Amino acid sequence: MTSEALLSKLTGPHLRKALTALAALLISAVVLGLLLYRERAVLLQYDWQLRWEFVGASLLLMVLGMGLAGWVWASMMQSLGSHVAFRLHMRYFAISHLARRLPGTIWYVAGRGYLYRQQGESVRLVTAATGVELVISVLAGSLTTLFCAAYALVTLQRSQWIGLVVVVGLGLMAIHPRAINWLLLKIGRQPAPNLHYGRVLSWLVGYVVLYVLGGVMFFWIGNAVTPIAARHFPYVLGSWTLVSTLSVLVFFLPSNLGFTEVGLSLLLANLIPSSFAVLIAVLSRLLMTLYEIVGAGIMVLLFK
Repeated sequence: MTSEALLSKLTGPHLRKALTALAALLISAVVLGLLLYRERAVLLQYDWQLRWEFVGASLLLMVLGMGLAGWVWASMMQSLGSHVAFRLHMRYFAISHLARRLPGTIWYVAGRGYLYRQQGESVRLVTAATGVELVISVLAGSLTTLFCAAYALVTLQRSQWIGLVVVVGLGLMAIHPRAINWLLLKIGRQPAPNLHYGRVLSWLVGYVVLYVLGGVMFFWIGNAVTPIAARHFPYVLGSWTLVSTLSVLVFFLPSNLGFTEVGLSLLLANLIPSSFAVLIAVLSRLLMTLYEIVGAGIMVLLFK
């Protein structure tokens, strides 16, 4: 390799992506470290006795949630014209879902495309369905956040309210069957004649339920660490939904490592000591990753 080629690689987009990921990780580590240090005395006195009943219950919710998410994905693919069997949609969803935890988007999208290509399915159709899934996820998260904000997150600024309302309005237009059929025509597919707004709204409701299940899981994991009063659940749900929705929006950036943990820690610190907030945010990441592996394994075994 010539010196010019080596220099090009060292200064090219790969290096910029690596530096961006490293910077994001360092910033997240600094913020989390400061939150831990600010109330370190409380953490040092913690008896480190987890309440395992909450951990077990949250695992069951994750398995249920993954099954629901897989059903929504299978319904999307079949409604958009896929002829792959329903069980394979569920199986491929479970396998590709694990790639979401990897930095960057390419592993997730490429993984889905590779699996469906083995069945002769159009990669363009898979990409289009993934785009619809992304829009519905953001829209469902925005709607749930708006509901919780009206109930509990009274500290939202006016610009944030306006932004959420705009996202909801654009999202409702983007998931209209006419918009989806226009997208299908653009990728060379025939419009889906059986795609009705009622079916699209069922996907939206499904994702709202998924956000609520995720909020309950996060609330239970928090209670496994330290008691959090039930009256604070709307706030915890709103915090979870807001950060999760923003995480979807930054999904296409080179790295969002630490984004969720920092966001949840800062919001939870309004209810409990900041050191506990960091512990819960990091523990939830670890446990939910483990839960997803278990859930994906169960789905792969069930839908052979």
